[in-house]
Amino acid sequence: MKSLSFIGGIIAGAVVGSAVTMFIDPISDKQRRKMHKSSSHMFKTMGSVLDAMIMKD
Repeated sequence: MKSLSFIGGIIAGAVVGSAVTMFIDPISDKQRRKMHKSSSHMFKTMGSVLDAMIMKD
């Protein structure tokens, strides 16, 4: 029971810590565009691989 509350405290601390970090150091527009572009490219690549796997069968 104590270990469950300890793990919950660690998770809550991580969430609060990351929220405070994002509030103090927000992402610049340039970084946001770069992240969007790279994630967009990643999903296109994954889609292409899935299409190739489906077409092969």
